[in-house]
Amino acid sequence: MRLEIDGGGYETAATAFASGNQLAALVHQRLAGALAGLGGMAGDDATASDFATAYDDGAREALGALGDLVDAFAGLGRLTEAALAQHRRADARSVVNGAVVYDGGWLPDTGYVAVLPASPPSSLGGNAFELPGKVEWILDHVGGFVWPDADVDRVRSAAAAWSAAADGLEDLVTCCDSATRGFWHERSPEIPIALDATADLRTTTTDVATRLATLAAHCTAYADDVEEHRRQVLDLAEWLLEQVVEGILISVGIGLITGGAGAGAAGSAVVARVVAESRRFEEILLALRSLTSALASTTRGTRDLLRASRARLVKFREATVTRGLLRDERGSIDLGAWQSKWLRAHEHSGSHTIARHTGLTRAQLRHRLETTTHSQVSTFRNERQAEKAIREGLTAHPERIRAWIEGDSGRLRLDASLRSSTGISMTRNGVVDVRGVRIILVRDPSMPDGYRILTAFPQA
Repeated sequence: MRLEIDGGGYETAATAFASGNQLAALVHQRLAGALAGLGGMAGDDATASDFATAYDDGAREALGALGDLVDAFAGLGRLTEAALAQHRRADARSVVNGAVVYDGGWLPDTGYVAVLPASPPSSLGGNAFELPGKVEWILDHVGGFVWPDADVDRVRSAAAAWSAAADGLEDLVTCCDSATRGFWHERSPEIPIALDATADLRTTTTDVATRLATLAAHCTAYADDVEEHRRQVLDLAEWLLEQVVEGILISVGIGLITGGAGAGAAGSAVVARVVAESRRFEEILLALRSLTSALASTTRGTRDLLRASRARLVKFREATVTRGLLRDERGSIDLGAWQSKWLRAHEHSGSHTIARHTGLTRAQLRHRLETTTHSQVSTFRNERQAEKAIREGLTAHPERIRAWIEGDSGRLRLDASLRSSTGISMTRNGVVDVRGVRIILVRDPSMPDGYRILTAFPQA
C-alpha cells in the first residue's frame, strides 16, 4: 500500500478529538450541576414511585454515557497522535499522557481532560403544595386520597437541562466530521480503520444525544400529566365544595325549623356526600398512575439504549481500538496499549476465565480433577498472567478472528504456543508448567469487537 504521510491530517483529527473531549466534559459538568439541585422533584406519592425509579436509572446511565464520551474522544485523540508519532519514528507511548480532571472551571488551552463519575440525586421525594383550605378539607375526607406532589417546575428544569445537554452534543458531531476530513488527507494502512472508528464514535454520540432529548421529553410529559390530573382533582373538589356549601345551608335551615334536632343529621349527610365521591377521585389517580407507569416503561427502554451506547464506547478506551489503529506499515500490532484489567469486561453472560481458570491453588485444582471427568485441569497464576497469555494468543490469529467475525456464527477455538509460562496444568500424574493457551470466543454484539472470550486456560 502506498503511504502518503505529511502529518497535517493526523494533527487536524487529533485537534478535533481534543476539542470533542473538552466539549463533552463541559456538557457533562453543566448537566451534573443542573441536576444536583433537583432531588425529590418527582414527588413521593403512589403515582410517582415508578417513574422516579425509572428516571433515576436512566439519568445515571445518561451521565455515565457523557463521561464515557469524554474518555472516548480523549482515547481516539491519543491514538491518532500515537499513530502519527509511529509514522515519524517516535515512541508512540510518549504522547499518551494523563488527563486533567475537569471540575467545571476553566478548561485547559491544550490537552485532554477527564471527569469524575457523577450521579444525580434521586428524584423521589415529597414536595409541599399549598391547597386552598376548603379544598383541603374536601380531600381530607376522601378515603385513601394522596395528592400528586411532584414539583413540576423543577421537573421542567430537569427537562431543560437534558435538552441543553442533547443540543451540546451537536458540537461533538462536528468534531467527528472535522477529524474525518483530516484523515482523508492521509494515505496509510490504518486510515480506513480510523475512519470507521470515527464514524462509529459519531453515530454513538448522536445516539446518546437522542437519548438525552428523550429524557427531556419524558420529564416534560411527566410534568404535563401531573398538572393535568391535578387540575381534574381541583375541578372535582371545587364542584363538590359547591355541593357541600349547599348542604350546609340546608342543614342550617333544618336546624332553624326543628330547633337543631335535624341539623346534625344533615351535617352527617354532607360528609357522606364527600365520601361517596371518593371513587371519582380514585379514578383520576388511577389514570395518572397508568400514564406515569407507561412513561416509566419507555424511560427504562431509554436506559437500556444508553447502556448499549456505553458498551460501544468502551472500545475507544480499551485495547480494542488500539489494536486497530496502532498498526505499523507491515500490519503488526503494538501490544503496549492494552490496559490493565481489560479481561474483566468479558466476564459476563457465562464467560468464566477469571472465575474458573485464574489464581486457583493446587488444592482447588486437585478437587476439580477429583470431582469432574476432566483428565487435565489448569490455571493461570494470576489475572495479569491470564491477560498477557490471552492477549498474545489473540494477536497470533488476527486473520482467523477477522474471517470468523465476517462469516461463521459458531464458536471459535484458538490455540497458541507462547515463549513464556502461561500457568500450571495438573493431571493425575502430577503438576507441570505449561506455555500454551486455548481461547474460546463467542459472538457478542454488545462487546466492542463483536466477540466475547467465553473461556481461556493454560495448556501444554
